[in-house]
Amino acid sequence: MTAYRFCRSDDVPLIVDAYERCNVGSGTRPWSLTVDHMKRLGREMNLWTSSCMVALEGSDPIGVLIAAKREPVASLVLHVAVHPDHRRRGHGRHMMTSLSQKMAILEPTLMLVELPDKDALGRGFFEACGFTQRDVLTDYSCAGEAPAGVPGVDLVAGVSAAELVSQADFQAVPELDRCWQRSPQSVRNLRDRPRGLAIATDRGFEAYLLHRGLDHADQPLPFLSTPSAAPLEILALGGKTPVPALLRPLLAVASDRAGRPLHLPRVHPSEAPPGRLEEYGFRPGARTIRYENDAAPA
Repeated sequence: MTAYRFCRSDDVPLIVDAYERCNVGSGTRPWSLTVDHMKRLGREMNLWTSSCMVALEGSDPIGVLIAAKREPVASLVLHVAVHPDHRRRGHGRHMMTSLSQKMAILEPTLMLVELPDKDALGRGFFEACGFTQRDVLTDYSCAGEAPAGVPGVDLVAGVSAAELVSQADFQAVPELDRCWQRSPQSVRNLRDRPRGLAIATDRGFEAYLLHRGLDHADQPLPFLSTPSAAPLEILALGGKTPVPALLRPLLAVASDRAGRPLHLPRVHPSEAPPGRLEEYGFRPGARTIRYENDAAPA
């Protein structure tokens, strides 16, 4: 007999154990999940253990659902897995249905999931659960230029994350016009850990760039599929106009100081007009499909 239950705050080790037990065999993830990762997911991504579920056969976990929630915006399903010996029996679908029924009562009712374009199995599962495609997010990378010879480099100054986050154009960004990991709330969750660069005039910041810190502890979590040795992650960039020309010196300085290329993950179509990022040295890469569904009561 299979038992399903939503988790409590003291169930983090159980969720981690269920994750490790279920991600074996075909489709194994290339990384592990730890208790410390779960705690960071709570702080940075608004993961709630009450939105996570485990399926148990006796005392053995055979299924796990891990989800985050931001009121009043949406819930994000980060991961669903079932042990290979128990697949094709409806366990994953049952956990998703249970979460949907819970969100229909407690809200927010909008449910999201962000999946790699190449994850045909995952996409098929969520489509079977009633999710439909909302938008396509694209990864961009930039090798950066040597600051010497880039006009405007002498205008670039370091600024705090708090200064950038307080800007009206940053605050005006809708939560759903950014991927979950780079949404305004995610950036605010990082507090003073990100580092900022900007070109300022008496009008304010003409252009700005916010990136993660250079320390290992500031690197993205495994769920975000960016290993610690990867390019420096840009959290936000912009200015008085979308992707302004003044962005070039910011990118050059950021890449030079970090000593590595830059990575702008999961860019929403609203962040820059088509082709504009390419003008500043970015190249498109992997695509992420964002799905949505409305929570349904029992």
